[in-house]
Amino acid sequence: MATTDELQDPSADRMVAARTPRQLATARLRKDYVALASAIFIVLLVIFALLGPVFEAWTGHPVNTSNSTGVDDYTLVPVGPMSGCENGLASVGERACFVLGASNNLGYDMLVQLSYGARTSLIIGLVATFLTLVVALLLGVIAGYVGGWTDAVIARTMDVVAAFPFLLFAVAASVAIGPSMWFVIIVIAFFSWFYPGRIFRGEVMSLRSREFVTAARMLGASNRRIIFRHLMPQLIGPLTVYASLSVAAAIAAEAALSYLGFGLPLDVPSWGRMIADAVPGGLYVNAPFLMIFPGTLLVLTVLAFNLLGDGLRDALDPRGGSNQ
Repeated sequence: MATTDELQDPSADRMVAARTPRQLATARLRKDYVALASAIFIVLLVIFALLGPVFEAWTGHPVNTSNSTGVDDYTLVPVGPMSGCENGLASVGERACFVLGASNNLGYDMLVQLSYGARTSLIIGLVATFLTLVVALLLGVIAGYVGGWTDAVIARTMDVVAAFPFLLFAVAASVAIGPSMWFVIIVIAFFSWFYPGRIFRGEVMSLRSREFVTAARMLGASNRRIIFRHLMPQLIGPLTVYASLSVAAAIAAEAALSYLGFGLPLDVPSWGRMIADAVPGGLYVNAPFLMIFPGTLLVLTVLAFNLLGDGLRDALDPRGGSNQ
């Protein structure tokens, strides 16, 4: 039985629970099926990258190991998927059995190379993104909060770095320094930090005059405390969004350098190099899978990180919806 007060109060039969911004963002993200599908793909890609040694043992084809049975004796074209597997998957483990075919005219196993290539892309993408965001956050916050000549110097540095031609500089530096995974990571980070740095600088410049910052300063809070306790939490949203977008950009940049034959050592598998190996002599004409497999994985990976970034941006936007 409802009491008299409950009958008189039309809102007594419904309770509206307040939710934090994180809960609201999670609720929005759960309804974004494109972002969720992208996240699932990324998780599966990580698992695929970690299974490289398992694929080596399963197929019996170590990474970067030539195999004469992976090349047709007459056409000299890499063999196609399930070539040499007379009894289907039951033949896997035999020298002549290639589940996805050979990746080049040296007879490398396509499945093994794709797995290790995924590991290369993820390592470069994640490490380069970490370095990019650390530098961008540090310089962007300092420029936006301190202002004055410090801001002017950092802002002009951003303009100078943005003016550099990335590909030309990377190719020239690769010739001078030599191929190295760390070289690729540092070059990508060097040419990427200025864009998020500008975003963080603009955010801090608008936040430093807000009431909560003024109140903290009046209460005697140090600049360090204001930056780490009051300003940094406000940057988590843009930081998270740009991280996913930066990983996609770094993976695409690494693939471009590898396709041109610069950056990574020859013993480091790369999707970009796998695509490049299909070009000489028009191998891709007779064996289109040489481009289709690594190219499809590359496109899907970059697309997944970009779509996840878009989903995170919409979920973290407080104006993204009022009825979720």
